[in-house]
Order: sequence, then structure tokens, then C-alpha cells
Amino acid sequence: MVSGRARQYIYSIICQLSTIVVSAAYSWLEPITIRLTEDPELNFTSEEVSWLVTIVDICAIVSSFLSGHLTDRIGRKYVIMSIGPLCLAGWIIVLCYKSMISLIMVRILHGLAVGVALPITPIYAAEIAEPKLRGTLTGISQFFWYLGTIYAFSIGPFLSYDMFAWACLPLPIILTIAWIFVPETPYYLLMTKRDKEAKDVLKYFRNGEIGEEFHDMQKAVSEQMSTKGDWKALFCDKVERKAFIIVQVVSMAKCLTGMTVILNYASEIFSKSGSFLSAEKMSILLAFFLAVIAVFAAFMSDWIGRKPLLLVSCFGCFVAHFLIGGYYYIHEKTTVDASNYLWSLYIGLAAYCIFSGVGLGPLLQTLQAEMFGANTRGIACGITQGFQGVFSIIAIKVYNPVYQHFGVYLNFWFYCIVALVCGIILSPLMYETAGKTIGQMEEKEHA
Repeated sequence: MVSGRARQYIYSIICQLSTIVVSAAYSWLEPITIRLTEDPELNFTSEEVSWLVTIVDICAIVSSFLSGHLTDRIGRKYVIMSIGPLCLAGWIIVLCYKSMISLIMVRILHGLAVGVALPITPIYAAEIAEPKLRGTLTGISQFFWYLGTIYAFSIGPFLSYDMFAWACLPLPIILTIAWIFVPETPYYLLMTKRDKEAKDVLKYFRNGEIGEEFHDMQKAVSEQMSTKGDWKALFCDKVERKAFIIVQVVSMAKCLTGMTVILNYASEIFSKSGSFLSAEKMSILLAFFLAVIAVFAAFMSDWIGRKPLLLVSCFGCFVAHFLIGGYYYIHEKTTVDASNYLWSLYIGLAAYCIFSGVGLGPLLQTLQAEMFGANTRGIACGITQGFQGVFSIIAIKVYNPVYQHFGVYLNFWFYCIVALVCGIILSPLMYETAGKTIGQMEEKEHA
């Protein structure tokens, strides 16, 4: 017989299938960017490819605000269910048409799906999880994101344009079929006054007596729903405001320390490194390493705590990017044989994978799902994803001009400074949330 705890893992994994689907769609362009510029039928410029990369983040910003609003209106389940059809429509367009306009439409649809998956799937996982498992079940989102990236990076370089799309086509179909059988979260059911259904769902996800937990959940939702859940509450309420600031700092650290750029321009970055491995193999190795780290990281936040991992992550990324930038500076700006310092590139990349993977990577999803009350959670996660999209666009659009005028090294030293500054800001500001009820914060006692 399947236990309640096992069901939490099973349904969280089903939920995270949406992350694989959107990650593959998001990363799909990276393995074929060079082919797009060399294909005589398309003949795209590097600037046009850059905009195709960026369109996803622009549309994710729009979608995140809409999905954050809808998740409190129609439920977590039905908002997440829209991901499959959006991605499926995109792959069908890829197979039917081959032009700049059609690819823009594909990236728009996939961007809309990204804007749903990233802010809403952590909410679902957090709301079905018991406090002791919440960090794990929301943190695995990063692992599944990297699985989708590995899928795209591993098959993209070795398949034709059409076969690559055919290989991605089944993913949203599988997600949509699986998601039909997923129940709504007890938190949302309580928010919509369906207490009996909420109790039944909670019992389904737990072992033994749920009376105390259900009573605490009812009380928390009632208190949090007693005030109007609009964006103003994120700035007018002291506790919500502090949570919002913390989450945005973590979002900025995650995006502006280079993760978005590295995943989108991995082949191009590695082609300039002078590595003995091909750029395609280095990209696959990077994504695989990030996925392995994400597995361990998912279980660490409930054990060690969110705050220590975030601080270690920020300051670790500072050191890692300093080494990477140092290697590229020697490689690009000096006459010194950079091959003698290739170790600094490998150590820097390995350190970045480890330090970003244990903190900034998985914990943004965890924090945005657990720090806000029931009345602001959907809106806050939508706004957070919107800001994350803005930060990603800035990082992506700045990368090429900085590289062209100064060199790759300056991008990594910029990431280095961002990591240091964000770590310094979070040191006094961040507080621990591990093991607490969703929306229950240490600062409430002093607010």
C-alpha cells in the first residue's frame, strides 16, 4: 500500500514533469544556434538569434503575472495543466514551418509556458508537502530543470532540425495525460471554502492523524485570507515586504550570476575556452554536473537550512567566477599561454556548479513558495517570476555587447561582483524558514 509520504514524492515528481517540458523548450535553441546562422534557408544573424533567446524571457514575464493571478482564481492544477498544450503547439509549429516568424511564435508559446511552470509548480509542491519535506519537494524542481536541459543538449547537436522537434514533441503529451489525475492542493481548497475536500486531500497525502495539522492549516489560511491579497500587501505589510525583498535579491543573484547566460550560450562560451573537449560535450557535461549537484541539494535545505546554503552559494559563486574570469582574461587579453591556466577554468566551472547548485539554483523556488501567505502567494510568485525574467533578459542582452567590446572575462567578473553584493545583503536580511508552516515567519513575532 502506498503511504502518504510516498504520494507526496510521486505527485511532486509528476508536477515537476512540467519543469522538464519547459526546460527542454527553453534550452532547445542553444544546441542549434550555430546551425541557425549557417543555414542558407534561414541565414539568421547572431543578433536575431539573441532576440529569439530573449523572447522566451519576455513572454515569461507577461505569463508569470497572469498565471500568478489565475492560480488563485481557478486553482493550481488547471493553471499548470496549460503548460502541456502551450508547448505542444510550439513543437507543431516548428515541424510545420521554418521561418523567423514561425520561430518567434514558437518562442512566444514556450515563453508563456515557462512563465506558468516556474512560479506555480513550486507552489503546488509546497502546498502538498509536510513541513519536513517541503525543502526537498520544492528543491527538486532545479534537478528536473537540468534534466530537461540535458535532454536538449544531448540530442540537439546530433539530430536534424525536424528530428530534434519530433524528439521533444512527446514530452508535453505525457505531461498533460499524467496531470489529469493530479488532485488540487489542500491550501487552495481551503482558500475556496471547500473544507471537506481539503481534509480528504490532506489525508490522502499524510499518514495517520491529520487533525492538528488540518486545524493549523485552516487557521493559517483564515488569517492570511482575512486581508485582501493584492500586490499592495507585498509592500504595505512589514512581514510580506521583507519576504518580497529577500526573494527578489535571491532572484537577482540567481540570474545575474550567469546561470541564464551559461545555459543559453554554453556552446559559444566553451568554443572560446581552448578546452580539449568539444563545446557540445562541455555543454552536456556542465548540464549533467548541475543535475547531479541538484539531487544532493534538494535534500540539504531541510537538513542544513535555507540561510546557510544561500550565503555559501553567493560567496562560493564569487570565488568561482573570479577564477573563470581570470582564465578568460589571460586567454583573451595577454600573450601568456592560457593552456597553463586551464585548471582555473575547470575548477571555476566545477565550483560554480556546486555552489550555485546547493543554494541559488533550487532555493529560489522553495522560498517563493513558502515565504508568502495564502492571500499573496500566487501574486508574489508571479511578480517574482516577472522580475526573474527581467534579470534574465538583462544578463542575456548584455553578454554579447560586453564580449564584443571587452571580452568574455568581463562578463564573469560582473557575475562575481553580483554574487558578492547579494551575499552581503542577504547576510543580515535572510532568516530561516526550514521546518515552519507555509507563510509562518520568524519575524512575525517581532512585526
